[in-house]
Amino acid sequence: MPAVFVSPRLRERQLREALQEALQQQDAQALRQLSDRLVHRHGPVQLQRWIQALASDPQQLFWRQALAQPSKPVPQPSIALEEPPVVEEHPIAEESAPPVEETLEQPPVPAPAPIKTALQGWLPQWDGPQIDRLAS
Repeated sequence: MPAVFVSPRLRERQLREALQEALQQQDAQALRQLSDRLVHRHGPVQLQRWIQALASDPQQLFWRQALAQPSKPVPQPSIALEEPPVVEEHPIAEESAPPVEETLEQPPVPAPAPIKTALQGWLPQWDGPQIDRLAS
């Protein structure tokens, strides 16, 4: 089934109607979600304009308070923690572990210049920029 195209004007009208309904129902969570969508699409300045245009003074206060409240975290399913299984510890024989060498045999080699490295794949004989022989 092909996707249905919704014009920007229709999408804006639907958002405006949803915001007005959330204001009438005093639904703070819906106001927060719809305001986030508005800010994402049009920016925070447009949100301030819509707050002033759509809401009366008490509704503006409620809307701003709804935006100031932290969103409720989504409840995660709780997992009953059982006691961890007891693992028997066996001493490791020190004879079987090889000694660890901590000294470096050679100092690290500096990385080649990025341009030369990039060009080595298709110009293996590249020795740097050449003077243009045709210009002389």
